Amino acid sequence: MMLTVLPDQIDRRKAAIVAENAIKQASYPEGDPRCEPVLRALMESWIAAGCRFDHWAKANPEEKKNLNRATNLWTLFFWTNQKGKPLPILSSDANIEASERRINLAISGYEAFAAFLLCAAPRFDVGKCDRCSCFYWNRWGKRNKRFCNRNKRICAKRQTAIEGQRDRTAKERREKNYRIKNAIREFIERKPAKANWKVWVAERARVTQKYVTRTVNRGLRGEQDGLRLQKLQRTYLERLTQKKKAV
Repeated sequence: MMLTVLPDQIDRRKAAIVAENAIKQASYPEGDPRCEPVLRALMESWIAAGCRFDHWAKANPEEKKNLNRATNLWTLFFWTNQKGKPLPILSSDANIEASERRINLAISGYEAFAAFLLCAAPRFDVGKCDRCSCFYWNRWGKRNKRFCNRNKRICAKRQTAIEGQRDRTAKERREKNYRIKNAIREFIERKPAKANWKVWVAERARVTQKYVTRTVNRGLRGEQDGLRLQKLQRTYLERLTQKKKAV
């Protein structure tokens, strides 16, 4: 396969084509015949390294060796551009003809990653969409970029809706847990005779008995949205539950 790379400083438009297509190729999901698993793994490792080559090379020594092997056969050619200026071209095909001045996008994983490092990585970082997990090139250097370029509006809108619903659910649980905690405190102080504490607390807190059970269990597991009782409260309620089972 032929790979032609034009460095970004020389031809920004064609360099962007190489970078965008490398990212597109890495974004195909597993099982898709167009998926390039090697390139996808390399992109994942690049993001994990904070898009820094020194960190990436240190954390992935074998991948760095394979990357160097893939580019050792690249050859530098000089052609002439439309204005008569020299046009440096890097190619994996030593016998490339002048009539074949094109960018072949069907390239191997390491070659595509090398093209990405040459054309895009020196300027901007790559990221992964918070919603659809597609890769994106942060070509404008936005610090708060979270969503892919292709489905930006869809992904951003849906993810915002999901986060909003999650925040609302968390707020409702906090309010319910606050009412339950107060009801439990009142139950222990009053000690109503022969009362089922879960039924009594659920009625006072305006929640279902099942919700009381779930939130107490979440608290015992240490989950963030669970109701965490004091040790004395938990011991007292457990004793009442055991007495009820014994009867």
